[in-house]
Amino acid sequence: MLEKDRLIRNTPSPKLILVGGSNLAFGIDSRMLQDSLGMRVVNMGLYAKLGLRYMLAQAKPYIARNDLIVIVPEYDQFYGEFANGDFTLNTALLYAPADRIDDFTESYSMVDVVLRPRVENARRSFMRGTATVFGVEDRYFPPDTAPLYSRRAFNSFGDMVAHLGRDGPDPDSIFVGPMPAIAQFNEEIIDDLNGVASAARVRGARAWFLFPSYIDRAYSINAARIDSLRARLEPEMEIPIIGTARDFVFPTRMFFDTRYHLNEEGRKARTLKMIEVLRDAARR
Repeated sequence: MLEKDRLIRNTPSPKLILVGGSNLAFGIDSRMLQDSLGMRVVNMGLYAKLGLRYMLAQAKPYIARNDLIVIVPEYDQFYGEFANGDFTLNTALLYAPADRIDDFTESYSMVDVVLRPRVENARRSFMRGTATVFGVEDRYFPPDTAPLYSRRAFNSFGDMVAHLGRDGPDPDSIFVGPMPAIAQFNEEIIDDLNGVASAARVRGARAWFLFPSYIDRAYSINAARIDSLRARLEPEMEIPIIGTARDFVFPTRMFFDTRYHLNEEGRKARTLKMIEVLRDAARR
């Protein structure tokens, strides 16, 4: 999170800012994107469970004139409380640089940004210490299950590269299942998206929305629900949707370990498609 923050602060405009979760972290070759579009690229993609509200709040203050912000959230972000983040958000806010507190309190309360993360950190530290004393730390605080996530795993653009050239689990074992019903749509996240659209307009930048990379087996189950999601977004969201969901559906062999995480082959195919879609949108 700190490296992503440093990257967006220090990259001069005009720049292309990619906002989303790990579908972007694992699934974009930003150097290829930059070389093809002639625009500096900042890949802010990290982890979906931080929540889309956090991702937007993290990027919004650094949108500047002639920038292009492309929002590519996982489908989960639009249902229930997913966009509000899970316990991981507390960690991100706990370690947020002091000068970012005001940015985050525009989207969250001061209690959410300052008090709750520190109380939760103290609670977890106490629980972990107690578990260690009784010799059950591994039972209640198991070892890291995502060892790829480290500062060294990302390149200078913000792309995850530690997985490149590596085999993931059997692709056919990747979980796929039905998305939530549109009745669970989170209307509040539209306000956050429109806040970014407004900031972009005021600062002389552009904002576009793209659908995420998605495994073909999951798309075949969820195509109708994805169409319903688009129909729900378009009338209210002030950010134009470019391309289609189908543009970013790829075969199972191109995925690394989840329905959103592409392997090296998939990353290249997705980046080429994104270049095509972005160029087409720019010509309109």
